[in-house]
Amino acid sequence: MKALFAQNQLDTQRPLVTESVKRAVVSIARDSWEVYFSRLFPATGSVGTGVQILAVSHTGIKLLRMVKGSHEAGGPLRVLRTYSFADILFVTIPSQNMLEFNLASEKVILFSARAHQVKTLVDDFILELKKDSDYVVAVRNFLPEDPALLAFHKGDIIHLQPLEPPRMGYSAGCVVGKKVVYLEELRRRGPDFGWRFGTIHGRVGRFPSELVQPAAAPDFLQLPAEPGRGRAAAVAAAVASTAAAREVGRRREGPPVRAGSADRGEDGLALPPYTMLEFAQKYFRDPQRRPQDGLRPKSKEGRESRTLEDMLCFTKTPLQDSLIELSDSSLNKMATDMFLAVMRFMGDASLKGQSELDVLCTLLKLCRDHEVMRDECYCQVVKQITDNTSTKQDSCQRGWRLLYIVAAYRSCSEVLQPHLVRFLQDVGRTPGLPFQGIAKACEQNLQRTLRFGGRLELPSSMELRAMLAGRSSKRQLFLLPGGLERHLKIKTCTVALDVVEEICAEMALTRPEAFDEYVIFVVTNRGQHVCPLSRRAYILDVASEMEQVDGGYTLWFRRVLWDQPLKFENELYVTMHYNQVLPDYLKGLFSSMPAGQPGEQQLQQVSKLAALQHRAKDHFYLPSTREAQEYIPAQLYRTVAAAAWLSLLGQHQQQMQALSPHQARAQFLELQQRRGARPLHPGGQPEWPLPQHRHPRPGAVSRGGRARGEPAQRP
Repeated sequence: MKALFAQNQLDTQRPLVTESVKRAVVSIARDSWEVYFSRLFPATGSVGTGVQILAVSHTGIKLLRMVKGSHEAGGPLRVLRTYSFADILFVTIPSQNMLEFNLASEKVILFSARAHQVKTLVDDFILELKKDSDYVVAVRNFLPEDPALLAFHKGDIIHLQPLEPPRMGYSAGCVVGKKVVYLEELRRRGPDFGWRFGTIHGRVGRFPSELVQPAAAPDFLQLPAEPGRGRAAAVAAAVASTAAAREVGRRREGPPVRAGSADRGEDGLALPPYTMLEFAQKYFRDPQRRPQDGLRPKSKEGRESRTLEDMLCFTKTPLQDSLIELSDSSLNKMATDMFLAVMRFMGDASLKGQSELDVLCTLLKLCRDHEVMRDECYCQVVKQITDNTSTKQDSCQRGWRLLYIVAAYRSCSEVLQPHLVRFLQDVGRTPGLPFQGIAKACEQNLQRTLRFGGRLELPSSMELRAMLAGRSSKRQLFLLPGGLERHLKIKTCTVALDVVEEICAEMALTRPEAFDEYVIFVVTNRGQHVCPLSRRAYILDVASEMEQVDGGYTLWFRRVLWDQPLKFENELYVTMHYNQVLPDYLKGLFSSMPAGQPGEQQLQQVSKLAALQHRAKDHFYLPSTREAQEYIPAQLYRTVAAAAWLSLLGQHQQQMQALSPHQARAQFLELQQRRGARPLHPGGQPEWPLPQHRHPRPGAVSRGGRARGEPAQRP
């Protein structure tokens, strides 16, 4: 923008005089300023995401947060995540103020008081972009054995092609019902008779129309056409965008690049695929221009590969340039500072008054604030732990520990991913090599970071000190209904989904559809504020954020959906569900009140449930009047005299003597399920078979000060 103003000699004293200059200013602002042409909506996400604002523009949506210390209106905003309209399949509003963005590979849940306006605006943009679009998005996997058909996965963007004959005199067709059908002829009778023709990843073929839906044209990164080293700068920029990095990787699919390519001499050697050496050949600076980082062998055959290997080997001198070719001089300076920090952490350079904790924080901040530098950081650490010849005995060990920490917090690009994973696998699985254990741990951290996106916030100093001391986990308390406590081992990469799966495994639940029915909640302000955690939320991120807000926070484990039938074998499962269901039953949510006196059948059922509650407490004696009142919903208890309830309880008490407390709780749940308990939710419609607690909005509480769907008493 400054260059445009300078070129046209514009300032506050000289107004714009031509329409073309005005259009140029607007075009540059629209493409360069991330949120300038966006409509902003107040929004929040799950705890741990930090979302404060949702921005909707002509390119897609952005999740924003205010920069700390700038809470005034118009203060600087930080972009947390960007989704183009090509990534968004559709938007729904499952409940009031709740937005669900269904993407190709995930779902994003946001809460906003202006949810309907957001949905309308996004729908209008998507509808407009889909008009005359030549792209479709796959809504299901299609993996045919026939090589003539186009294989793809859910979420892939397919570029439609015209159904033209492959060659002069030939026709494109397929067999339908034992009959050859020519696709170009079918266009006259309908939309290709249920088949489309398109291309993806350099492959072309036919595919069923019902497996795709129209999509906006993707905003892929435009790479240079020539295959030379000019691509490296584009790749360095591409790693800042997942979609762009994916496109870079796809355009690079094919046989391994050989040294005899256009930018190499005929003397070169072919490199094995997906090694760090191959990545260096594609994306590192030209080694012939880096005499300070490599020796020049005399033999012509090994000159190129030997120099590349030197670029990936330990050096005792600081780098003068970045490893990956970066066109921006400021990024290049940042890369050299990063390498010096790596050397200081490993003990190969003086700390200059800093502590190793300061150096580590510097590295993590650089990776957080400049996503384009993450691949550079990984490559620098790999370089320093490869053929490490440092005079410091623990240099290589500290380098591996640094790689372990970085892999736990920041992901690499999809371009580097296969090369880095193979490097870690080669070290972890090759017999006789040192550092096999930590290499496997680094691979696990990296895979989880790639899956869940990495930590959003910088770790606390206490957490970093523990990691530097070799402690990678801590015990965290989780509360189940009824005050049941579970102290679980939480690691750096542990997310809410891991906690759900671990507790479910303890309850003998192993199927993924069962995991979907349980959620971790964070509770603050003495139970007044309850908020569900995203399944991708890192527990230590949540803990760090909550400790700054409310040191007395707690984490709850609750069931929120009830699609799967109840089980009665596992004791923890039965106890947990009994404790969650019981308060709702006692509040009368499972009983429809009769107009007059309750019938004999209902009295028998309620008194039996009361007797089961008494036995669940491991009591053998007859309950007192006060205890009977506690076991029966208040609305029903008032309809019959206390003596009558005690008489009914006494009839059932004899039958309960042979039951254990666990069996009594199981029978209570089973009886509720058999009765078809249907509590009425606020909309007046029954839910089946047990109350289906919806996710509350962050901070939403009931009139009694409890989160919706939570027990009457704190555990």
